[in-house]
Parts: sequence; structure tokens; C-alpha cells
Amino acid sequence: MRTPKTVLVFGTLDVLHAGHRYFLRRAKSLGDRLAVSLSRDDFVRSFKGKIPRYNENERRLRLEASGLADVVYLSDSVPGSYDILVKTRPDIVCLGYDQDELEENLRSWLQARRWGIRLVRLERKPERDREGSKEFTPGSRSSGDA
Repeated sequence: MRTPKTVLVFGTLDVLHAGHRYFLRRAKSLGDRLAVSLSRDDFVRSFKGKIPRYNENERRLRLEASGLADVVYLSDSVPGSYDILVKTRPDIVCLGYDQDELEENLRSWLQARRWGIRLVRLERKPERDREGSKEFTPGSRSSGDA
């Protein structure tokens, strides 16, 4: 019997738009279970230099309500500790097209520990599919997200 594969993604996912939905669906298609490590508010403020529209708990609840993820965790309280990897034991970590720094940091962390977690980089949502990039509201029907 095959063991289910867990895919882990990282992100702020503040305004859950069509690009995010595309990313999450593509990531989930690589495994059986999608886990999301959602950026904490303090990290978003320091890394992106802005305050998220929705706080971390609202973002977590909105993502859970969307049904796009099987489980949603708030990211590690210490950035770069990657305790989330120990907690979730993913088979695959899926990265977005714009997560260069995260990829570099993860590769170093994984190599130092000799962990064989596969890193997969996903492409940006195709241009022709971006027109419906309005925010997802839980409980609503949304189109234009491939």
C-alpha cells in the first residue's frame, strides 16, 4: 500500500486571488495532502515592508474555508528555523515563481541536514488566465482561476 504524499507550500496569501488558487491547486496535484505554512504578521511586516490586509489568524481561517489546503499552519515563530519541516515531514516542498530567497535558504538548510525532501518550483499562472484575479471570498463562487 502506497504512503500518501504530503506537499508543503509557504506563503503570505493575504488576498487569496486567482494566482494563489492556481499555485495551491498545482501544488496539491503533486501529492495527496497539501499543507500550507502561512507567514506570520511580524515576518510579513519585516520582509515585505507592509502590514497584511488580513491578520495571520484571519488569513488562516480564510484559507481553511477556501478548501484549497488540507491543513494550514502558522509559520515558525523564528524565521529560518524550518521547524515546520520537522512537524509536517513533507515529501515535496513546492515553491512559487517568486520565492528565490526561500529556495536558496531551504536548499542550504536541507543540505546541512542531508534531508531528501524534493523541491519543486512552479511557474507563474499563465498570462491568459490572469484576468480573473479578483480576491476569493469564502462561500462565494469564483471564476477565472483555470
